[in-house]
Amino acid sequence: MAPELSYDAYLSFSETGNIGQTFVSHLHGALKQEGIYTFKDDRNQDRGTSVSKDSSRAIEESQIIVVVFCENFVLSKDCLDEVVKIMDCRKLLKKIVIPIFYDVEPSEVRRQRNSLAEAFADDSENDDEIGRSERVKRWRDALNEAGNISGLDLRKTHDGNEAECIEQIVKEIVSKLRSEEVAGERQKDVKFGSKFLSESPWPFPISHCVCLYFFL
Repeated sequence: MAPELSYDAYLSFSETGNIGQTFVSHLHGALKQEGIYTFKDDRNQDRGTSVSKDSSRAIEESQIIVVVFCENFVLSKDCLDEVVKIMDCRKLLKKIVIPIFYDVEPSEVRRQRNSLAEAFADDSENDDEIGRSERVKRWRDALNEAGNISGLDLRKTHDGNEAECIEQIVKEIVSKLRSEEVAGERQKDVKFGSKFLSESPWPFPISHCVCLYFFL
């Protein structure tokens, strides 16, 4: 049984750099202004454990997941584990995933090249943990799948103008929220302020939500 849906947007990002105070913060504000109810994940990452229960539940309770790939996001094992979770939800729960390539190319994500390759190389040198090789394989498979999804290459869109790119991302999310593709199940008893998550007059949920997912 699919989980009830609670959010229009889920924002997840690593605190490795300042993207949380810049791009993600501006995107969050634009989504909020548009009436898109957003789960913004401000936790400290690199806990050394798998995806937190709150993050896992929020991903499952969202419809559209936006993954922002940045140059050194693979340095966070939490972020990599969350990519695996997102790709699993894409397959099992039919989530819509929109990758945003912030300062990396799609091919770098697919093939884990350049800075991404260096991070994996450093990790493999310390491959003494039971099951580590299988975990790394799941990371690579998830990155390859995500890199093959049609998304937005920030540096090649609107000449890299972040404000215009954010505007395009928000429009895309709003369009998908309103489309027939996401007009299936929707939470009946809504406790939040989203203009998209409204109580259904029907005996069954009639729409979906969105999840945004960000890394450094």
